[in-house]
Amino acid sequence: MTRPEQELKGLGTGIFKRTALSVHRGFLAGMYTSWTLLKVMIPTMVFVQLLKVTGLLGSIASMGAPLMDLFGLPGEGSLVLITGGLVNIYAAIAVAVNIPLTAKGMTIIAIMVLIAHNLIVETAVQSQSGTPAWITLPVRIMAAVFAGLLFAWIIPDGGEVIIQAGNQAGIQSWSRILLVNVISLGKIMVIILSLMVVTDLSREFGLMDRITDSLSLPMKFLGMDRRTSVVTAVGLLLGLAYGAGLIIDETRRNNIEKGDILATNIFLGTNHALIEDTLIFVAVGAGLGWILLGRLLIGYIILRVSLPIVLHFWKPGRLAGG
Repeated sequence: MTRPEQELKGLGTGIFKRTALSVHRGFLAGMYTSWTLLKVMIPTMVFVQLLKVTGLLGSIASMGAPLMDLFGLPGEGSLVLITGGLVNIYAAIAVAVNIPLTAKGMTIIAIMVLIAHNLIVETAVQSQSGTPAWITLPVRIMAAVFAGLLFAWIIPDGGEVIIQAGNQAGIQSWSRILLVNVISLGKIMVIILSLMVVTDLSREFGLMDRITDSLSLPMKFLGMDRRTSVVTAVGLLLGLAYGAGLIIDETRRNNIEKGDILATNIFLGTNHALIEDTLIFVAVGAGLGWILLGRLLIGYIILRVSLPIVLHFWKPGRLAGG
């Protein structure tokens, strides 16, 4: 065997080994993430069924109905929004698959929850990255309300209720309720495992860097500073914690201005983990296109409207560290 052939064989072996190790890492990360979300979703699903049996869910629906009507949602939708806002999207989905929702309703709930979820934790994270809670929290809540009203108006009506875990929890329906919830969890686990593997492979072979670099141009169109455009792109793809962590790091090294951090945090508040979170809701019946384009549209509108208003009342100073 010639030397070039040996080098080519060694290169092929190296790529195979890197691919195998990357798939292994991604799978383990996916299993860990799946286990983490199962610990949230399963108790939440059980809790919702208990609310049904005791009649408390009906009471919540009655109280929430007037407000939920504005968004074209059943009264039980209020429990989904509250759960998502206080906990996370996984808990919200655990509730959503156990109430009667059409595809339109699931899509509206998905957009609202994806904009305003895990507010306690994520608001604290964004505060650490340079934007106060009194800014990010009301902006995200108002953005979710605006999105709900807008998409309740523009998404076409019609469609039957998505067959999830039924409307009533009776003795004869328990097996069906269990089956539907297990199927929903299974779909979500498959998506998470697949995404974790693909993400690790993308990082291993440099594809993630290319993707984020390619997104820097549209981020500049939104008015992002060149130093925060890549940070925003990372947050869009991987999540708010990643984006906020990079903001903190970039601030220490590059002295990013607070105004640029503010713009980044406002946009990332409405648009983060755009792929993973979207696909998880799609798995339970929400519309892919409406969620993706809807969040980006809302993010752009909220950024353009809220940024000058906030800067009028808040003088952030020149440097994030100052």
